[in-house]
Amino acid sequence: MKILKIALIFILAVSAAFAGAALRVHTFVDPKPQTIKESISFTEASGTVNIMLIGIDDVEGGRRADAIAFVTIDIDRRIVRVMSIPRDTRVQLPKGWDKINHAYAYGGLDMLRETVVNFLGLPVNYYVLVNYDSFPSIIDLIGGVDINVERRMVYNDNAGKLHINIPRGFQRLDGKTALHYVRFRHDALGDIGRVKRQQEFIKAVLKKLQTPSMIPKIPELAQKAIEMVNSDMTPAQALQLASYLADLPGENLKFFTLPGKAAYISNVSYWIGDISAASELLSGMSEENGGNGSASAGEKEDGEEEKETPEDQPDVQELLASISTPVSVLNGAGVSGLGKKAATTLQKIGIDIVHVGNAKHFDYQYTSIHVPDKGSESVQRTARAMGEITGIDKRLITRSSAVPHVTIIIGKDRERILKRIEGFAGSR
Repeated sequence: MKILKIALIFILAVSAAFAGAALRVHTFVDPKPQTIKESISFTEASGTVNIMLIGIDDVEGGRRADAIAFVTIDIDRRIVRVMSIPRDTRVQLPKGWDKINHAYAYGGLDMLRETVVNFLGLPVNYYVLVNYDSFPSIIDLIGGVDINVERRMVYNDNAGKLHINIPRGFQRLDGKTALHYVRFRHDALGDIGRVKRQQEFIKAVLKKLQTPSMIPKIPELAQKAIEMVNSDMTPAQALQLASYLADLPGENLKFFTLPGKAAYISNVSYWIGDISAASELLSGMSEENGGNGSASAGEKEDGEEEKETPEDQPDVQELLASISTPVSVLNGAGVSGLGKKAATTLQKIGIDIVHVGNAKHFDYQYTSIHVPDKGSESVQRTARAMGEITGIDKRLITRSSAVPHVTIIIGKDRERILKRIEGFAGSR
């Protein structure tokens, strides 16, 4: 077995965090894309597995999300994209606008997961929760990590018992110093600088795990992983996915930070994320367009009108015939009367609206459809047809345990959505 394969199997074994999982690697060697899809939860429309990574630390007895990343794995194309989300990213929480890392402090994993889904408009298939407490021992076990420290890092927090003093220059960081390196954020770049260092550190660890000296340490590393990680991914799923990605070319592993800009709002510093640009990077649209980007789901470039050819126009009667279950409509943009207006228009074309109300917050950038987690085939058909009628990107049709019916949440792209629905009403 190649050294790279062993390294990647270990990394995803860490994600699964179950004892003895590495011993069953041989049963999952060289799986095919279809085999992966049969055993792993993924988004059918895009063919991707989305994983939320969370680094947890302990500050004065409280647990908080100190690092958050969104990983999307394109199963068919074997491309892994890792987007770091700055912890100061401004998001809407139940209590109002706040920083994304506060979601975990207020409502634990469930609230953070829901916040990420609402913010990005993408589903989270799995989570991986990493406990910083065991981090130093993992790094010490692999013999430290070689890093070029670009500038001296000095920070003292007596209350938090955190004292960082790392000199500038190329050096091998032991476990304790490595933890200080990935946590440091007290320079001109703040959290954005820290995110970049964390990404470089991950690359350095991957490089170290590919060395021959790591092979005999794999069993002990796997044992340490049990103490360090919690995940809802099973050992079989993690190891099968690892085996499939074992020979992943370096150019197919992409790291980047949530696009956006820093801003002060009400005397609080935030990172204002650019969801449109993030969507293009996560889907690979910017790569397909030569890195110049393209219009996001539901949006057009300035001056460009939305057009449909006759071949693009769905058959109205056929779509309506496939809608056999009731639909809920929620206002996700905060515009007065928006939910009622959308519901009334949908009723005109014969869709049974069972509920009209407000979403949990009014910061939905794009209209999305939520489908009951255990919905029947008729429910799934209804959701697909509603997606066609509203012109919603398939990636924004997701499963949810929080809705009893197919639910459409009208976002800030409301004008385009309402215009399209009205077009259907006029064609009947």
